[in-house]
Amino acid sequence: MTGRSDVLGTITTFTIDRMAYSPNPPVAFAVVDFDDGRRHSIELTDADPDEIAIGQRVEMTFRRLFTAGGIHNYFWKARLAL
Repeated sequence: MTGRSDVLGTITTFTIDRMAYSPNPPVAFAVVDFDDGRRHSIELTDADPDEIAIGQRVEMTFRRLFTAGGIHNYFWKARLAL
């Protein structure tokens, strides 16, 4: 996953995991078909689980995953497109 923030995608399928450990449960994962032809499974962020639906458009965003030893670790997540 190159993590390009300029490519939008469409949710093909998704799941809401209410049992996975997370600092911000529940965890939402989706399989996304990106407009440039890639398909990727990725965590969704900034979304109410009740608002997520197949066919919704998403965009990429860079989010802090955790901090360890004073070092912040970031990675790509998807959020519902505005």
